Amino acid sequence: MQKSNLVEYVVISLYLVFMLITGFIFRHFNKNFNDYFRSGCKGTWWLVGASIFMASFTAWTFTGAAGVAYESGISVSIIFIANAVGYFINYLITAPLFRQMRSVTGPEVIKNRFDTLTQQIYVWVGVVPGILMASLTLYAVALFTSAVFGYNVQILIILLGSVVLIYSAVGGSWSVMATDFLQAMILMPMTVLVTYLSVKSIGGIGNLIAEIHRQNLPDLLRFVDHRQGSMFTKGYMVAIVCFVLISYNSLGSSVKFFACKDGKEAKKAALLAGVLMLGGAVLWFLPPMVARLKFASFVEAIGKGQNVIKPADGSYAVIAMQLLPMGLTGMMVVAMFSATMSSLSPALNQYAAIITQDVYKPFFRPKCSQKEMFVVGQITSIIVGTLIILSAVYLSRVPGKSLFKYMMDFGSLFGTPLLVPMFLGFFIKKTPRWAAIPSIFFGFICSYIGWKSGWSYERNVFTILIIGSTAYLITMFFWKNTASDYKERVNKFFGVMKTTVNFSEEVGSETDASQLKLVGYVLLSIGAFLSLCLFLPNPLSGRLQILFISGSIMAFGILMILTGYLREKKYLKEKSQNVNDDSRINR
Repeated sequence: MQKSNLVEYVVISLYLVFMLITGFIFRHFNKNFNDYFRSGCKGTWWLVGASIFMASFTAWTFTGAAGVAYESGISVSIIFIANAVGYFINYLITAPLFRQMRSVTGPEVIKNRFDTLTQQIYVWVGVVPGILMASLTLYAVALFTSAVFGYNVQILIILLGSVVLIYSAVGGSWSVMATDFLQAMILMPMTVLVTYLSVKSIGGIGNLIAEIHRQNLPDLLRFVDHRQGSMFTKGYMVAIVCFVLISYNSLGSSVKFFACKDGKEAKKAALLAGVLMLGGAVLWFLPPMVARLKFASFVEAIGKGQNVIKPADGSYAVIAMQLLPMGLTGMMVVAMFSATMSSLSPALNQYAAIITQDVYKPFFRPKCSQKEMFVVGQITSIIVGTLIILSAVYLSRVPGKSLFKYMMDFGSLFGTPLLVPMFLGFFIKKTPRWAAIPSIFFGFICSYIGWKSGWSYERNVFTILIIGSTAYLITMFFWKNTASDYKERVNKFFGVMKTTVNFSEEVGSETDASQLKLVGYVLLSIGAFLSLCLFLPNPLSGRLQILFISGSIMAFGILMILTGYLREKKYLKEKSQNVNDDSRINR
């Protein structure tokens, strides 16, 4: 084994150990089922916001999407710009309303808005495709790592999936959010560095544009790809924006904000996620474009003899290997691990919560205790995690389609029909309890016909949106004949949603200082460990790059620790003041 490879393996291995340790540290925040699945509604905006951002951002960005950027340029970034806009709409309108629904799972919201039948449809139709999508993200990061080191894809799937399974099952929502935040603090500096080195290697932005024109590749700079057979048409752009905006502002997306302390914290969390996503949309796709211009021969060679379906999907791996110094290639793989693990862990936690809260409790143990729900939730997390791993292994053995195609197929086939009534049901109040069912039914018919007939993505999405929305809106004519008890329940649902959360009365004492200090100390430890790579035999430029990454991580850690102690001091002072005030009143 080469010395440089050994260094990368050590970096990757210790990162996985740090994630496991973090999971075990944050398990102490769990006192009951509510803590395990939504962090007791005590999550701070920065913790929840980073977790939301990371959950919507996977290693697919650096494999499948990077492959698209390699071939088609900036077109694929429209997906991430749409994500950012979706979060900004959350910030302006929907995030506080989502938090104020006061639920544990998405299907619970659907039950409160519609009825039990609609809830169970979403449970069973939504969870299976969701597990497959989670499996795809796990497969994506294994594919990337295989391209870098030549490891067996199936072994990587089992290893990474097991790590996510352990820390998610042990620590629940708290561990998920904490590890997501830590991973964001690792991933963002790494991607900034790779983008900087990529642009520098080609001589700056001006030379990048000039080289694109010199090689006669002007479509790399266009959002709409005019080449024959390209999927990035104007219709596709509109379709993907519509899909994302509807998805991020539907009832199902409310679960992202349940862990927030209150509506104001939810707004801040949404804003943070939007800012981070917008920054990523600008930075993430320049490296694959540079790889197309400078390292095309390496990219085409990387798929030979390895489990890489499309060589272009490994373009980000190529440029990372070419430009990063010893020690940081492993950190780039760590960043990819971060992207996928932070998407898998919320999915695992969410689906386990759904099975426990919306299946086990109502159908098997309606009167079960919080302790029993807690235990069942942990067992369910292990089962769901195992299914994700096995599904990813299966997907890795299916040849033919690129990761990007897999994602688009899953999203359009299963996602859009379920989204339409959840979006309209959030804004349109006067519909009967069964209003979502015809919309889903006709939406799935359109989706199936489009899948069998080979419709384009945009045709599929627009057809489902039009037919599904029409079916839902027609049910408004039946509102007058709806039972009075259901009308009262709907009024209660919208009333609760619009009622501001009183944190001290509904939740209790905050844990802001503890969150800041614990996360800060782990970040400081990771940065300190990474700084040891300064002693590796790299040139000065390589050492400076390592210093940038390790210094950034340690700086964030120190800032959080100091802020945590100041927050703790302020909290104790306010508590002491309140005790003194109460004493005066009693006297």
